[in-house]
Amino acid sequence: MKERQTMQKQVIYDALCSLNHPTATEVYAAVHDSYPTVSRATVFRVLSGFAANGKALELRSSGQEMRYDYNTYAHYHARCTECGRLSDVTVNGFKEKNLLANACDEFTLQGVTLEFFGVCKFCQGKTC
Repeated sequence: MKERQTMQKQVIYDALCSLNHPTATEVYAAVHDSYPTVSRATVFRVLSGFAANGKALELRSSGQEMRYDYNTYAHYHARCTECGRLSDVTVNGFKEKNLLANACDEFTLQGVTLEFFGVCKFCQGKTC
């Protein structure tokens, strides 16, 4: 059965695409400015649905609020240890399939998540 494309879903997807790896709360804030009738619950539910059907990625990190990414192609991220900002990272020469094939005999592995961490350019310029 084909999923209906509603105005609310399109508005939420447009907000997701316009923000940098946003949390659901950040998407809700962006949507709510122009469409105050779209509820917080709707935004959370729709984002979860996008992740479930492959239209978005859920980016989980210990101790951090879940973030979403409209870019579903294989890529990796760098997280700022100061502010939590995420940026896309390209890793040249990294062969995910080879890594998965040789990683573990006890599991049938389905994927890998690679996250770099450090201090972003914005936080580097801050003085304490």
